[in-house]
Amino acid sequence: MAAGVCMHVSAQNQEDIFRYTNQKLLGSARTLGLGGAWGAVGADLSAASFNPAGLGLYRRNEFMGSIAVTSNISKTEYNGNLLSDSRTNFNIPNFGGAFTFIDQEMGKPKTKGIVGGTLAFGMNRINDFQSNILYSGTGKNTTVGNYLANQANGLDSSNMWSSDYDNTLFAQAWRFRLIDNNNSSNQYGSILDLLGDSSYSVRQYQQIQTRGKMNEWYAGGGLNVSNFLYLGASLVVQGIRFKSDRTYNETLTQSSASDQFPDYYKSAVITESLETTGSGVGGKFGVILRPVDFIRFGASFHTPVRLNLHDYYQNSLTMNYAKGDQYFEPGRRDEYQYQIITPAKVTASGTVVLGKFMILAADYERMDYRKGRIQSKDAFADFSNANQANRDIYGISETYKAGLEFAAGYTRLRAGYAVITSPYDEKYLSKSNGMKQVISAGFGWIYDNAYFFDFAVNDRIGKDYLTPYDGNPTTAINTHHQLNFTFGAGYRF
Repeated sequence: MAAGVCMHVSAQNQEDIFRYTNQKLLGSARTLGLGGAWGAVGADLSAASFNPAGLGLYRRNEFMGSIAVTSNISKTEYNGNLLSDSRTNFNIPNFGGAFTFIDQEMGKPKTKGIVGGTLAFGMNRINDFQSNILYSGTGKNTTVGNYLANQANGLDSSNMWSSDYDNTLFAQAWRFRLIDNNNSSNQYGSILDLLGDSSYSVRQYQQIQTRGKMNEWYAGGGLNVSNFLYLGASLVVQGIRFKSDRTYNETLTQSSASDQFPDYYKSAVITESLETTGSGVGGKFGVILRPVDFIRFGASFHTPVRLNLHDYYQNSLTMNYAKGDQYFEPGRRDEYQYQIITPAKVTASGTVVLGKFMILAADYERMDYRKGRIQSKDAFADFSNANQANRDIYGISETYKAGLEFAAGYTRLRAGYAVITSPYDEKYLSKSNGMKQVISAGFGWIYDNAYFFDFAVNDRIGKDYLTPYDGNPTTAINTHHQLNFTFGAGYRF
């Protein structure tokens, strides 16, 4: 979730670009146990989404899959109040199959030229949108009417009854006099400001529920050249399902003008519903070098993905007055189609394999979030402000991963750690506040050199910074944990 979350007014913006770019690869239980540091390890189906050259390290065919339980826990502090909420769900992080050939010469595996290769098909989950967040506190001399008045400024109020504005919150607010004209037909102010209320307080409450996922379906392959060079590529199709329900409630608790206006504004409830589906196609290319048997170096390039998205959205406003009058407008369920182009990603990795006893792995990822953009085939659509905001708010994020695996007989013990630097420009949010980290551990067991079972637990820890609407003077600090328990199994033959 982006910092400075504000209400949607039936428009796509930089939040949408960030949401589908800021991916969290879940993958197999084995890769998660090493903190995702898998770019040069290979021989796992997660390699198709990390570095497809790792597919060339397979020596046998394989079928595998994983199941997971994910718990998202949030604790949000706002104006001195702390509220907690959580969301737990069952999901399938990945599954697929790898089909390997080993070229032979005189009945023995070749050692020169193309000595083997692998084709792989399957799915890796790359994002999880499950969360419940709520916060509450008292705001002084601030109201959502200020935000909606700013949204309406410049538009002539004679058009506010037009059906074109039926699903816009600022038009609903004008119709119910949460905002009104301020000495001009195209300038507005909140009703509290227009009544001359110089000292008021409102109790603010917001609940945000998000659901959905991003899956990456892949068809990939890897080649083994002389047991020295490994090349790989994946064609990926990313599928998106996202749903968001936001409820904002404010109640006037103190007013310097209420005695002068017996039927004064008392409270407002705003609800926003958004459903997004879509898909996009991209490619991933990788290379691994093995200069000596126990050292590997890898690199990969993930192309931008053009996501074709379809939004369904609906906004509603309820207004309450002191004498008991209530006004409600549900808004119209509208839809819109557009595209988001995600930035490219580059990775570098290194692995030390000490026989059958230990693996030491490290990965580096780099993505420039400023390169993401939004566009539409609609001739009247103008996303220049959203794309400029994306360039202003975001920056370059780097991810550092490290993992360790010990082997003892048929048992594997794993641990990993990752640091994800802030994706925000430092003028917008400090590097320390935007940083996230992932702590991982796991174990594996191999039976009869064919069946394998893995378990991993990892905790993604970070903070989000939320405001109920743009211009609100106080920021809510949401400390969150995404805790994954992943169980994997497979068969090699």
